[in-house]
Amino acid sequence: MLLENLVIILVISQGISKTLGPSDSAPQMNVGDIPENGQAFQIVRVIEYIVPYPYQRPPKISARGPSGGAREPNSLEIIPAEIQSLLTSGQATTIKPKVKHFLMRVLYENKVICSGALISSRLVLTSAHCFPRTLSKPQAHFYKLQASRSRIYSVAKIILEPLEDLALLLLKSPLQDAFLQPIELCDTPLRRSDNVTMYMSAKHLRFLRTKLIANGNCKRSYAQDENAFITRTMLCALNSNRLVDCQTSKGDLLLHGDRVCGVDIYGQHCSDGAVNGELYADVFKARTQLLRLIERYEN
Repeated sequence: MLLENLVIILVISQGISKTLGPSDSAPQMNVGDIPENGQAFQIVRVIEYIVPYPYQRPPKISARGPSGGAREPNSLEIIPAEIQSLLTSGQATTIKPKVKHFLMRVLYENKVICSGALISSRLVLTSAHCFPRTLSKPQAHFYKLQASRSRIYSVAKIILEPLEDLALLLLKSPLQDAFLQPIELCDTPLRRSDNVTMYMSAKHLRFLRTKLIANGNCKRSYAQDENAFITRTMLCALNSNRLVDCQTSKGDLLLHGDRVCGVDIYGQHCSDGAVNGELYADVFKARTQLLRLIERYEN
């Protein structure tokens, strides 16, 4: 059987599918005319739209609700910072708590490059890998610190020795901000399977409730990074198995209780569907050095 007229219309809409009924007419979009002497089964024009399937987040689950344990297997609980504060404070979710923060952003030439934690009125703790490894020391005047309400503070000095993977930024003057207060340093060594809270600041500040895992998992996660070295002064925390949820940056914090126990060294090294480990400098093992520096510069 010969077909004198053949028109093929392919319509693909992102996230929307519709079956045309007998009375519906297909939209006449980019349809070419068939030549008078066209051959049977001849396709004049084929239009194809290739649209990537959008990532869709699963429905939000309340951490306090009965369905909290019904998450899909091998996934972790990621919740926004403001919700975390409400859950830990026991307040109603309709009330915004008055929380004092210790988070700081590290800016280089007015661009955010890392995050950090205020550990005294003049010192901010971050990753040493935020600063280039050159023969000369990083120049402090190129760096700024941003606190709450977009307030910008000048840096007087960058302290790298003898902290290995940690660094301290010294403020030119003691920080006075009603919305900021220093966070305490880790006072006990962490052990494998301890519950911790991972800060993620690459896009929007979020928390990941997770646990410590063996450093061998981080060796696999960082195998492709020739600049990453894993030592006994580091901690490995379980990150999400979804790449889209891995939003850590250098200097992001690892908290145990209400104390900072780890500082993200290298930033995000995740892949989809894997047991991802995030590498942190162990704050407890540097506690003695940090306390000496705090005492020195506070006085």
